[in-house]
Amino acid sequence: MPNALSQLAKLFPPPAVPVASPPWERSRAEIGMDFPSDYRAFVDLYGAGGFGTPDSLACHVHAPTSCLLPGRHETGFKGYVEWHASEMDDLFGSELDEEDDTKPAYRMFPEREGLLIWGENEQGDLYFWLTSDGDPDRWPVVMWARGLVTTYRFEMGMVDVLLGSARGEIPNVRAMRSPQRRWTMKSDWRHDRLSISAGPASG
Repeated sequence: MPNALSQLAKLFPPPAVPVASPPWERSRAEIGMDFPSDYRAFVDLYGAGGFGTPDSLACHVHAPTSCLLPGRHETGFKGYVEWHASEMDDLFGSELDEEDDTKPAYRMFPEREGLLIWGENEQGDLYFWLTSDGDPDRWPVVMWARGLVTTYRFEMGMVDVLLGSARGEIPNVRAMRSPQRRWTMKSDWRHDRLSISAGPASG
């Protein structure tokens, strides 16, 4: 297990049930790209779901699933990209306006070097990869803070961003820092509408 992921797992125990992993080797053929290796390892361990506490807003991590979800026409990797495109079009529209201070000054995937979402929190902040390199392990993370637009660019992967958030080094919701924090898996490759909680960490 990569070091950052093992450190995250000490803070947020993963679900104590088998997690159905996506067939990552199929993503390039299906959508023309691979996902970053730290994200693949995270999803293999945690599935998709949210970090939260009983009394705070959650931070969600999304992942592909073979289940047909409401409002989608595709499943799997194609479904993930379709959902991303639909969500971003609803939020930002199809045209980039660099003078509009309610939009990130980036284009959206699948446009070249566009943003591709991997997470969000219930404060309305969104987390993306900036797909600016042929090697997905070199994609930086861009956080868009909702409201009068503020973007933060982190030259690190998504697991490092989550770990930094849990340590209070990166802006995030209280859920990532509370001693009562826990992970709840909502779906994996084969299952949807789950609610499998793990945590809080002992000691």
